[in-house]
Amino acid sequence: MKYTILLLLVLNISINGCFSQNHKEFVTELDKFIGKEKDKKKVTGVSVSLAIDGQVLLSKGYGFANKKDNITVDQHTQFAVGSISKLITSTAVLKLYSNNLIDIDKPYTYYVPEFSIKQHFKQKTPFTIRHLLTHFAGLPRVHAKGYSLIEERPLSRILDISRDSYLIAPPALVSQYSDWGTDLLALLVEKVSGLKFEEFVAKEVFEPLQMNESWYGSLQETKSYHKGVVSPTYEYSYVGSDGLNSTSLNLMNLGQMYLDDGKFDGKAYIMESISRDAKSAQFINAPLRFSKRQGFMWDINQFSQYKRLSKGGIHEPFYSMLYVVPEYKMVLAICSNSNSSSSIHRSIYSEVIDHLSTIKKGIPSNISEPPLRRVSLSNEQISKVEGTYSTDQGIVDIQQNRNKFKVTFDIMDKAIIGYPYSNNTIRIKAKILGLVPVKVMDVFWAEVDNEVVVGEQYSSGHRSLGGVKVQKKPIPENWENAVGIYKVSNLLEDEYSHLERLELKVNQYGILELSGTTIYPTKFDIQLAISPISDSLAIIPGYSFEFFAGETIELSENNGKTTLLISGYELSKIN
Repeated sequence: MKYTILLLLVLNISINGCFSQNHKEFVTELDKFIGKEKDKKKVTGVSVSLAIDGQVLLSKGYGFANKKDNITVDQHTQFAVGSISKLITSTAVLKLYSNNLIDIDKPYTYYVPEFSIKQHFKQKTPFTIRHLLTHFAGLPRVHAKGYSLIEERPLSRILDISRDSYLIAPPALVSQYSDWGTDLLALLVEKVSGLKFEEFVAKEVFEPLQMNESWYGSLQETKSYHKGVVSPTYEYSYVGSDGLNSTSLNLMNLGQMYLDDGKFDGKAYIMESISRDAKSAQFINAPLRFSKRQGFMWDINQFSQYKRLSKGGIHEPFYSMLYVVPEYKMVLAICSNSNSSSSIHRSIYSEVIDHLSTIKKGIPSNISEPPLRRVSLSNEQISKVEGTYSTDQGIVDIQQNRNKFKVTFDIMDKAIIGYPYSNNTIRIKAKILGLVPVKVMDVFWAEVDNEVVVGEQYSSGHRSLGGVKVQKKPIPENWENAVGIYKVSNLLEDEYSHLERLELKVNQYGILELSGTTIYPTKFDIQLAISPISDSLAIIPGYSFEFFAGETIELSENNGKTTLLISGYELSKIN
């Protein structure tokens, strides 16, 4: 027995020594790779922290935090980490939960009774804190007007906004990413703790997790760059969903706590069962979930050998990512100050995963999908698929063309051929340089609660919701008379504007359309289908990451002018 134990100890030391040596050699190569990738992808500054098996193997900066003053990035450089702030908010909520101060399965109004919001749905079930933690509450993406601020505003303002706003979906129907919902969680923390949110987080999150270089506010030292040129970012947004400044090393500490099931530095921080719940997919029976796996602010991806928890953050043009892979006991945090940096995050992560997959074995997920094959659809299926869709790619029209479909992306003025395949999918192909058609993407379609939806089907078999079919109905006279050009008329001096003007029209498909260009933080065209539900109210069909999907538009008169109220913006007709 003594020799057996001794042999096992020797084997363990040898194996660990082999792993350590492999890691050491790999980190040397990774360091060189990051430097080359930074230059190749024209990233101004990036900071990377990597821990494997609880050991910090790399924490280093590359490039510049401030080129003008010749300030280089190091492990202490602070970045605006955008939506990674949401993980801090969920952690603060889970700390209250772990201390038995709240129950996350109680309605939000149990703790914040002054909250109210309108809805069009027959189902009147209130959303819970768990719904908010997973973006399943049915709230809009943001309240666009006043979301990006020049001056700080109190969280309590969100209560005023909510009273005059509408849910976009009943709770537990779809995971609709919502900054709004996370800001409501920050308000909950204030109500329950009696402290300002930033004070509670500093005491109950940053201090115990040794995140002593993390704080909220306007970042001055590290500059932000667009194509290598200084590009000022917005000063403030609500602290629940945004506004955190941190280092890659501090973010790695946060990820390590979740990796270690609620422990940090050997001490219990939140209950193990709560930490495990936070890392598990929630509302798996939600009708419109499809392949979306959402934990408590964690995005969850199950691959063949491992599960990945991730959270990204954009505070334009800052870009950050935090990855946790339990099977490989890995935490990786990457922060950058350049708009061109999203690809460097992916490439660094891929290098680390490729290394770990060669020396460690994960747990197979047994995810598999049957092979796709060309099929002929029945008349009933064709009638369900054909139509005009409101999607995250603008308005998309799908019409039968013999044994194929003509798929028109209206905002790009481009029609592409789609071929029906098994498993309710359409394979979209385009001719490259006029040659043989090449696959562009696979689109799935499904009918859920009498609503036809479409989305992208990936080669892995995963599905991502992308749009809904617009039901064509007679357009009320009030809305037909409202057709024209509109300009924002209620912008305040301390607000950045996402919009300037929009056009309301009846488009070629016979449905109302609201189109224009966003002007902040970047310019891009928007095209929104409009479905009137009364003489004064209309819905923007759909669910997506972008602004406005699912929101309600109000039509009214103000000082003799026809006006549209959308996401807080009042737009007055100018012709």
